[in-house]
Amino acid sequence: MAKCPVCGREFSTDASLSQHLKDKHGTEQGAQKVEERPEKARRKTLKKRNRHPVALSLVAVGLALGVGLYFLAAPLFAQPPYACIAEQNYYIHVHPYLQIWINGQNVTIPSQVGIVQSGSCLEPIHTHDSSGILHVELSQAESSTSWTLDNFFKIWSFTCSVQSPQCPTLNGSHLPVVFNQTDIMGFKADATHKVVLLIDGQPSTAWGSLDLEQYDYCSSALASVPPCQATAGGDPAWMAPGGTYPYGTGHKIVIEYVSV
Repeated sequence: MAKCPVCGREFSTDASLSQHLKDKHGTEQGAQKVEERPEKARRKTLKKRNRHPVALSLVAVGLALGVGLYFLAAPLFAQPPYACIAEQNYYIHVHPYLQIWINGQNVTIPSQVGIVQSGSCLEPIHTHDSSGILHVELSQAESSTSWTLDNFFKIWSFTCSVQSPQCPTLNGSHLPVVFNQTDIMGFKADATHKVVLLIDGQPSTAWGSLDLEQYDYCSSALASVPPCQATAGGDPAWMAPGGTYPYGTGHKIVIEYVSV
């Protein structure tokens, strides 16, 4: 309702009030004020609206900064798949030798796989160089645990997710860290290709469940010979009763993607 500033009469519209001021009170000034009211209200509304893009821009910048900081900090707080160990004289310390071949090309297993959190965490399976020698270390409390190829690929996948230098590559392209009987590093079995697991040159159907502790490669005779230079010594540490390592050494594990 619009109210006459002179007589106090109320009108349903500003136009009616304006006409009343002209007719009854003979004043143009009041009419002008009435006419100005919508314009002032419009300018006030526009001023409020103009604040919205600035506010939205500030919110967008804040969100972008928050997301960026999250992705930068996330690797520092990401938890590895298995409890960290400390390098020492472990109850079991063996060195399997793993090679991966895709259509005749070798895929290098990088150094420092399983060594994360700025080097403060070693996973039970890790690498110290890019030779393909894996270090499997268990305390006596863990001696009943069987560490497998699946465990290694899970550790490798986590390491790659927080440390890009540990991601596998082929011909300059990054590969997904995956292994099963139909897929190795994103190369899938099809009508013309297959994935093969070889143990000492013989096909195996163990796939990811292959127990790495049973396939040590390095021995005292190979301690100074490639690829065993980065091992913690010669014969595997195996402090079971009698101290005899039951599986021998010189074993080799090969995963291949080949034509049928």
